[in-house]
Amino acid sequence: MSKTAAIAVLACLVTASAGAQTSSQKVQDNPAAQYVLVKTVTGQSLGILKARALPVAADGYNLLQYCWTPHNVLGDWSDRAGLTGEMVVRSLETLAWSRDLVRAGYPEKPTAEAIGRYEAALVEAKFANAARVRALDALQAELDGLRRQVPGAAAIRAHYRCDQQATSLGLNFSTAPAGGDVRFIPYVLRQICQTQQLDADDTARCDYWLPARPDGPMSFAEETVYSVRWLDGTVGGGRFNPDEQRTTGTVTLRERTPQKK
Repeated sequence: MSKTAAIAVLACLVTASAGAQTSSQKVQDNPAAQYVLVKTVTGQSLGILKARALPVAADGYNLLQYCWTPHNVLGDWSDRAGLTGEMVVRSLETLAWSRDLVRAGYPEKPTAEAIGRYEAALVEAKFANAARVRALDALQAELDGLRRQVPGAAAIRAHYRCDQQATSLGLNFSTAPAGGDVRFIPYVLRQICQTQQLDADDTARCDYWLPARPDGPMSFAEETVYSVRWLDGTVGGGRFNPDEQRTTGTVTLRERTPQKK
């Protein structure tokens, strides 16, 4: 119900999609339609929404409590992802709001519609930060109005706290055998390419792939897909959860022996 109401508010902005050759061009050509796509993919492919669920504090619900930023969600891909990355982050933000505000005592349908108007304002402004600040103020005012109609609903505030959450996402990597030529992409960005009906392994069209950095660690935030061209010319790949590698600080990508049939 929440998703339906939110998407209905966005639907009025959706226009016919122009043909685009790369994933990021598709997003730039039609932000409204692509945001709906990105939000659907994000909700299905990232487990951090559940992992980061927090109880409502005694002094009210902080709309900015999770500190969703492109770097915290995408690591080294925050710049490469551009507008798509902003959509991923705001998708996480609004999905968390839809869940948490109902738990905080707000009625589901009016809350979803208010969040949808927030999203529509961002889409119209192509996710510019100044537009987000205005839209956040408007959302807080709407929620305050709803609170007056619903006894017991939590107070709403918007307290920026990202500067209190310095987190190291850096991991080294190695290949076994050594010498593999490696590329990486966050799983959620690869899924967006697939949903756009692009070849997600085509590094030209799915244009978020990054080559491995040769001289130090890379910042991996969430589940990551990799592709390795080995010295014998074969290509392999897979994916890993960087959180499982934090204790050692290194991800080792191993060549897999072909299975006998």
